[in-house]
Amino acid sequence: MPLSHSDNLHLMKNCARICEVKYLGERNLLISFEDGLQRELSFLANWQGITEQLNSNDFLALVGIDPVTKTLSWPNGIDLDAEILHGDFAPTTGEYFSVVREENISSM
Repeated sequence: MPLSHSDNLHLMKNCARICEVKYLGERNLLISFEDGLQRELSFLANWQGITEQLNSNDFLALVGIDPVTKTLSWPNGIDLDAEILHGDFAPTTGEYFSVVREENISSM
């Protein structure tokens, strides 16, 4: 059965949304999500195609948050799916990061 318009809106409200990101050096990003989850991710240097610039530490450090989609973004238009970074889904194109640590900071 297809989802109704209200079902889609409900799902959109529950999407992972990033509220803060910090480049820690050595290819690690500390990402805070609106639901209180905080994850430190270590990015591999195996990006290809349009995302190949993410192999550069200097470029990776230019990370920001897209103000509309609330996901990670870079100056050249690269953006990464917040649900994958949050751990809700596995990437379909391969592994590009590993989880160094994670904690729920909203319960502290």
